[in-house]
Amino acid sequence: MKKIITKLGGIFVPVILCVALIFTAFMSLNLIDDLQGNARVINYIGIVRGATQRLIKKELNHVPDDELIQRLDHILSGLSNGSDDLNLRKLESEEFQTSLIEMKKDWAEIKRQIYDYRDGASDQRLYDLSEDYFKLADDTVLTAEEYTEQVVQSARKILMIMNSIFIVMALGSSIFTFYQERRQRKLIEAEKENIKKSEQLSKRAQELQAPMNEISELMYVSDVDTYDLLFVNEAGKRTFHIDDSQSGLKCYKVLQGFDEPCPFCTNKFIKMNETYSWEYTNPIVNKHFLLKDRLIEWDGHIARMEIAFDITEVNDEKTELKRRLERDDIRLACVSELYNNRDIDLAITRVLEYIGTLFSAERAYVFSFHGDYYSNIAEWCKEGISPEIDNLQNIPIGDYQVWLDELEKNKKVVINDVEEMKDTFPTGYELLSQQGIRNIIWVPLIKDGKISGTIGLDNQDLEMAETAAPFMQTIQYFLSLAMQRNENEKMLFELSQIDKLTSFYNRNRFIEDVSEFKMHQDSVGVVYLDINGLKEINDTFGHDAGDDLIKECASIMKSRGSSNHLYRIGGDEFVIIYLDIAKERFYDSVQLLKNDFQDSKCQIAIGCKWNKNCSDMDDIIKEADEMMYADKKKFYQGHHATSRYRHNHDILEFLTEPNVLIENIKNHRFIVYLQPKIDVEDCKMVGAEALIRYQDENGLIITPDKFIPVLEDTYFISKIDYYVFEQVCKNLSAWADQDEPLFTISSNFSRITFMDEGFVKSIEAISDKYQVQREFLEIEITEGANCTDLNTLVTRINQIRNAGFKVAMDDFGVESSNLALLSQVKFDVLKIDKGFVKDIISNKRAQIIIGTMAKMCDEMGIQLIAEGIEDRKQLDLLKEYGVRTVQGFLFSKPISLSEYEEKYLN
Repeated sequence: MKKIITKLGGIFVPVILCVALIFTAFMSLNLIDDLQGNARVINYIGIVRGATQRLIKKELNHVPDDELIQRLDHILSGLSNGSDDLNLRKLESEEFQTSLIEMKKDWAEIKRQIYDYRDGASDQRLYDLSEDYFKLADDTVLTAEEYTEQVVQSARKILMIMNSIFIVMALGSSIFTFYQERRQRKLIEAEKENIKKSEQLSKRAQELQAPMNEISELMYVSDVDTYDLLFVNEAGKRTFHIDDSQSGLKCYKVLQGFDEPCPFCTNKFIKMNETYSWEYTNPIVNKHFLLKDRLIEWDGHIARMEIAFDITEVNDEKTELKRRLERDDIRLACVSELYNNRDIDLAITRVLEYIGTLFSAERAYVFSFHGDYYSNIAEWCKEGISPEIDNLQNIPIGDYQVWLDELEKNKKVVINDVEEMKDTFPTGYELLSQQGIRNIIWVPLIKDGKISGTIGLDNQDLEMAETAAPFMQTIQYFLSLAMQRNENEKMLFELSQIDKLTSFYNRNRFIEDVSEFKMHQDSVGVVYLDINGLKEINDTFGHDAGDDLIKECASIMKSRGSSNHLYRIGGDEFVIIYLDIAKERFYDSVQLLKNDFQDSKCQIAIGCKWNKNCSDMDDIIKEADEMMYADKKKFYQGHHATSRYRHNHDILEFLTEPNVLIENIKNHRFIVYLQPKIDVEDCKMVGAEALIRYQDENGLIITPDKFIPVLEDTYFISKIDYYVFEQVCKNLSAWADQDEPLFTISSNFSRITFMDEGFVKSIEAISDKYQVQREFLEIEITEGANCTDLNTLVTRINQIRNAGFKVAMDDFGVESSNLALLSQVKFDVLKIDKGFVKDIISNKRAQIIIGTMAKMCDEMGIQLIAEGIEDRKQLDLLKEYGVRTVQGFLFSKPISLSEYEEKYLN
């Protein structure tokens, strides 16, 4: 190609000169032709002027010449549009054409004037028009001449420019030809030098092959286009068993075992003077190499050289580190799932999926032991693997005791090949082989120091078996904790919904169900029941006897079996709700229930109400409650010696008169008692609870269960509530003035008082009146307060705490316990109900619940107090389970302020 360009460069100059001569000649001829045409136009304009002058003279001499007029019309038309017979061309000048149009207009006017003159008009007008026409003709000639001059000048410039261009081209071609010939000579010399160097390089390549064969790393050279193996050093020949006698070997066939070029070939990535590094595990020798690829010149053409460094050991270490980090991530994900997901079944399934996927198992599962059997309680299966959970229920442990013994001894069971146990343990082999199991790993679940179940893998990757067992042993610890936590939460939930003495629903469930029932349109019947004389039985025969009575009454209600909605909403109060029941059937059921109670030793007050729909549920319950009160009042009117909590007593009905109540308060008939709260570590007093008593005219002290219900029913309880609170503030102020140590004192408030909009301002005003620090004042939420609207209750509690007072929840764990409330608002104190403490020595479940409460309160920063401590064993057990503060008869019953000061202050 270069030679052809060089040859062409020698003829460029004459060719350019010939083209220039031809172009100049053509331009000159074209210019001459234009000048001739323009000259004819100018000449004809002169003819028009002269002919017009001659015509005017003839006409003035009365010699008409119409032929000359037609001749002039023809010439003017030819000048405007061109004419072949006159050999005229249209002059392409805008100024000329404009003047020519004016001449034609003037000529038309002259012709009219000639005809008018012939008809006798004056000759002066014709003479004047002709003079103007002659002058216009002269100007038109001048315009044509100027245009012709411009054409000549333009042609001259074009010729000069084009000739200059041709000269430059000729000169450039000469210079190009000169340098091309010079460059050709240099290329010839360089080609000779390259041939010489190529010979030297070929010789040097042969010399380099000797040290390339001596290096221990595999090295080879291959053609980048054909993939032919051009060279393999001795290390490569030994590694891949290459025979020197073979020819036409392909790199992808010999080194990788492929029948076509490798899909990961690096030819497209490597460049000259650059090294491309990458890693790959060779499938033939099963080793991991670090590869260095580079383009080199080999035997005069470009080839790829690759050096392979064996880094199998380093890669194994890196792989193990990666797997360890992956196991740590999965371990963390499992712990997080078990801790955060409250759906324990879903959490366990996800954890099994994590573990099964990590160790490439086909199945992961959890077994739970129950008695002499074990069952599959959770399972994850790889896609395409059939579940076995339904087939693995209630399996006798005794048939597989050998596995249980190994779990207890080695804390794991690992069987890498199930076939090996076909003869030694046929029972186990049959169980596993039926499920298509080839290998297994089990680790035990531990609960209270004993094996409670197992977590296992089936058909996992055997290469990871050594790490699977330790990993699962770690996970089982957190899994056991999560399952234990779930059991405790379920137990607490049941306690918040179920009355543990009767197995009836409790007040919390009652409130929830009533809210739900209001949405129904079905008929409803409500039975309100109250046990008569329960307190007298508790006082006379003990609480065990009272509990037996409650259970017997509950058994009678349950035996009827006519409703599933049975509630114990108070210590001795029950409610039965019948949904979608006919009126006649409802009252028949109530009468049968009354008959059952008449035939028993249970004395029950019953009120009932039926309605055609549930929308007025609150009013229906209230009417049933009032009817029960009326029934109960009849009972107590005949039993004056056993006045009853929450029901009117004839002797105390006078307190319902406002003036009488205020007078009794002024006369100090209501007396504040204090019951100390004790620290279990040193048995010292750390606070107290304020309680109210009434002293009649005979000096007899009457407990609050006799008069508080009377005041609650008449809404005068607030006066007593604020009176007790003010007495507490007054005494705290006096003790502060006497430099006595101050402790927190709790005060109880009824629901009516607590939910009053001005409640917080009232207690603030009282505490400010006596200048008492509010940290020593504790507001105790009673059972009645906890039955109100949850949102309103949360708002009120937050207002109290924001004002600086402490807030306590009473009877936590029974009727008043409300986990939803506890999750939404901060309490300072929780008081465990006496029912938990009473039988804590013999009731393991009660111990677990109290222990859970103690841990929960520690985490939430809440003081936990146990009430009703009556003996030392109860105290020691509560202390063991984390309770730090108690109150009860073991230390002190409620005592007067003077006795309290003498015993605990002085």
